[in-house]
Amino acid sequence: MPSDVLRPVDRWIAVLNLILAISWARHREAAPVAGWYATTHLLAAFLPALLVRLPTTPHAVTHFLREGYPLAWLALVWGALGIRRDAGLLGEANDALVAAWDHSLFGQHLNLTWMPAMPWAWFREPMYAIYNAYYLLLVAIPLVLLWRGCPRTAREVVLRLAVTYATCFAIYAIFPVIGPMEQMPRFEGAGGGLFHAASMLVRGIGDSLGTAFPSSHTAGSLALAWLAWRRLDRHLAWGATLIAVGVCFATVYTQNHFAVDTLAGIAIAVVTQGILVPWLERGGMRLPGPGDVALHPLRSRL
Repeated sequence: MPSDVLRPVDRWIAVLNLILAISWARHREAAPVAGWYATTHLLAAFLPALLVRLPTTPHAVTHFLREGYPLAWLALVWGALGIRRDAGLLGEANDALVAAWDHSLFGQHLNLTWMPAMPWAWFREPMYAIYNAYYLLLVAIPLVLLWRGCPRTAREVVLRLAVTYATCFAIYAIFPVIGPMEQMPRFEGAGGGLFHAASMLVRGIGDSLGTAFPSSHTAGSLALAWLAWRRLDRHLAWGATLIAVGVCFATVYTQNHFAVDTLAGIAIAVVTQGILVPWLERGGMRLPGPGDVALHPLRSRL
């Protein structure tokens, strides 16, 4: 039997792909690769609508791909966003504007002043450790929840994470910001520790420039803590929350983000988890599927 309608996560991923297709298409004359990416995202926007019309299958591999493709797709999109600078498409990044917002809000750039004011290794290394703990949350919480084998929980994990990151990625596509780590001087006394080295290594391997505003570290950490409160026991939820709050501060202290990037990440987490996900689950952006046509033949003719 085919599925009746697109799932909430399918609908939001389709929106992301349409936004990305438009963002790449506007650069097609400046870089040939932009046209290929625009076409890929345009096709991907309609793929879920085709998948729901296919018969479901009990095969474990196809079931896993059907349920988990949004997270795999977002991982690919993250890498593609980083290609824009190599293709010369970030010449008009919005760093100056975001820097002005940051200074207007705080009267200074905390990412420049905080570490020099508190440079001690006993404080600096734990802050880098907390910043890196984002990746622990990103792996551990979904694995623990998925290990339980509850289909409803698995769908919520995919939905909440996909909506959070897709929203961030859509903003990156429309409003690229390279960030202070690349655009501003770094504190010379930052190095020398294990966790600092680990942070720089991860950044060198997996960073995508143009994705600084809002902070996906912040938005993702808070979304994961939100999931922990909904699906894990209180002790684990408190632990996830403490790490997520620590990440909010560490993104600024480690000079990876402006403080305004972190504030924007907090706002994204609150809006996506508290408003957008429930709205999608209630049928927001719902598109008709085969079942709707069968149940409402007269409406389909109008």
